Amino acid sequence: MKPKEKELREGIKKYEEMMKKLEINSETTQIQINELFNDIKTKLDAKQQELLNQFNETERSKKKELELQIEELKFGIESIIGSCQIIENSISLSNNNNNNNKNDNLRLLSMKSLYHSRLDCLSKLKWKTEPNPITFAEISICEKEEQSIYSNISNLGFIKFNEISGERSLISRIEKQRIYENEEYWFQIISYSKEGNEMKKGGYGKSFKIQIEEEEEEEEEEESNNGKYEWKIIDLENGSYQVKMKFKEEGRYSIFVQYDGINIPFSCFQIQVYPKVENRNYNEINEPKLTFGSEGKENEQFDFSYGITIDSKGNILVGDFEKHRIQIFDSDGKFISQFGSYGKENGQFNYPTLITINSKGNIIVSDQGNHRIQIFDSEGKFILTFGSKGKGNGQFDNPEGICVDFNDNIYVCDRDNHRIQIFNSNGNFISKFGSKGKGNGQLDEPVGITINSNGHIIVSDNFNNRIQIFNSKGEFISTFGSKGNGKGKGKGKGNDGLFRSPDGICVDLNDNIFVCDYYNDRIQMFNPEGKYITQFKVKHPKDITIDLKTQNIIVCEDDRVSIF
Repeated sequence: MKPKEKELREGIKKYEEMMKKLEINSETTQIQINELFNDIKTKLDAKQQELLNQFNETERSKKKELELQIEELKFGIESIIGSCQIIENSISLSNNNNNNNKNDNLRLLSMKSLYHSRLDCLSKLKWKTEPNPITFAEISICEKEEQSIYSNISNLGFIKFNEISGERSLISRIEKQRIYENEEYWFQIISYSKEGNEMKKGGYGKSFKIQIEEEEEEEEEEESNNGKYEWKIIDLENGSYQVKMKFKEEGRYSIFVQYDGINIPFSCFQIQVYPKVENRNYNEINEPKLTFGSEGKENEQFDFSYGITIDSKGNILVGDFEKHRIQIFDSDGKFISQFGSYGKENGQFNYPTLITINSKGNIIVSDQGNHRIQIFDSEGKFILTFGSKGKGNGQFDNPEGICVDFNDNIYVCDRDNHRIQIFNSNGNFISKFGSKGKGNGQLDEPVGITINSNGHIIVSDNFNNRIQIFNSKGEFISTFGSKGNGKGKGKGKGNDGLFRSPDGICVDLNDNIFVCDYYNDRIQMFNPEGKYITQFKVKHPKDITIDLKTQNIIVCEDDRVSIF
């Protein structure tokens, strides 16, 4: 029991240390609150004194003006009284003089004119008896400013405990970033508090945990993942944390981010890690380095090899159109297995056309004659089917080209309905775009489709003899190509970019576009914007795929498969 007692005592010690930290934090926070409001009070007192000084100065000026006007009127009154007193005194003296001689009378007469002039001047003088209008002072403030002050006071501060909420935190990443093995990949965690406020300080990097799961067709022992990837968290000290990762092997991975054992919303996201290989010089392609298959009904034989794709193991899957089956070969063209037969039941085909594989390794096939899509596991065992003949959403008329995006949504060339339909991984209809015509965004029997790293949808518009590029929403971006005869004329003879029924299509790691120019017996290559790069000869190429590990180009041509 001693170890248990020790454990409990250590636990008590940790709690006591936490209480001390809480007390220190409390004192610090109170000081910060007092300092904040003291600063505000100081600024308010200064503003108050400024307004009072301004008011007192204006008041003194107004009073001085009134005092001067009063003094002027008083001076007028004194002038009138003084003048009248002088005249009265002069008359009184003259009347009381008993010697009233002639000289006194003459002097009074001479003063009369002066007195009259003085009185006349005083009576005509305009005295300012009405005070100048005075604007009384009042405090004036913009109503919006006043409300803003009240609002700012209300929102001036709040108490937060800097506790990160795993449920509210977010992940910021570049979704369409192409990731290569042995190269650094990063994303960012933006932390939020339980109150929903974005954190502005760091210090919690050790509380985040990253979990990585590799998506594989077959379960492997946990030890097999050791050393395949590494990661670290960098505290940016502003509430955000940068996660840097490196994967040593290509593949598809699921990434989980947790804070204190709680999953951050949307943190379970998938990334595809691509092999890092040197760019291939496509101008050097002439003859295939390997071919396999021949006309016939047996294994390793074809009756019109129609669609082709490659799985994560490098195995090559071929649609055997007339024999209503899918054959699987290794990377050297050696037969592995086959599945499918003629019919309408689950797992049967009526002219299978193009094939694709999703992130789980499931095989998705356009079952053209049955006007449906079928999905199988990596061994060819039936999983589900969707679609029927018609023009409604989720219905088809001879579906052909097919591909999946990074989220495993399924894109189908609904050939004779002249449109592209999009479904989720379970075959539920999402959306559609396109209609019959020759205008931008219109289609005439689309047969090939692929998606590049930007999510752009690239379509072989067969009867319009062109390639069209759409954004992820199905909105037209651009087009290139036109009808023309390039058969047998070699490279650089003025027929570059001309098509006769362009068919299967794919892109490489650099988003260069490869097109099966069926009746011109060649593969043409273009950059992501549709500018011609090069071409090489192939007999009636129907479909094409690229092994991203080796950059080998694999093509269906009539009753065989060629690897370049």
